[in-house]
Amino acid sequence: MNDSFALRLVGLGSGAGMLVLAVATQSRAVQRVDGTIERAVAPRRPRIARAARIGSLPGEPYAHWPIGAAVVTTVLLCRGGPVRRAVVPMAGASLGAILTHHAVKALYQRVRPRHAVLRGKTEPAYPSGHTADSTAVLATGAWLLVREDLVDPAVAAPVVAALALGVGASRVALGMHWSSDVVGGWLTGIAVASGCALAYERLRDD
Repeated sequence: MNDSFALRLVGLGSGAGMLVLAVATQSRAVQRVDGTIERAVAPRRPRIARAARIGSLPGEPYAHWPIGAAVVTTVLLCRGGPVRRAVVPMAGASLGAILTHHAVKALYQRVRPRHAVLRGKTEPAYPSGHTADSTAVLATGAWLLVREDLVDPAVAAPVVAALALGVGASRVALGMHWSSDVVGGWLTGIAVASGCALAYERLRDD
């Protein structure tokens, strides 16, 4: 199985999973799980809020471009070659994740946890934008660095996984999202990153 086929498979599977979960969030079973996790986290929130805010940073909109710029600069300085092969995938990861999660939120008007609503967060909950965006940007960046032989996959994979998991967990810890919103964010980010990695492979072969 070649890389392009694998990326298509992962992208389609993740995208389909995200949409299936979007529908499932309306079920009592998923809502019950979300509610149980929220009730377990709520009493601990004051103690973990500071760490959670730090964990959430890679998902902030202002973090996407510095991360993308760092990846693009590293690739071009170390390997040279056409600028677009690095710029297009990284820009696509940020913009693609933003557009995708906003589109899904427009379709599935899910209410956020009470803690978030009381703090003025009225934007639909599913999927978590911070989680989707950070997962897409970090995974795409890791793919480029690995494919350019600048980072060992044994290093890149756990680092990206830890950061993406941290962002997702922080959104629940801060009371901004239900746990299933975060899972939807991870799936969205993986789907977008798969598409951006495909774009990189095509540009690289040109």
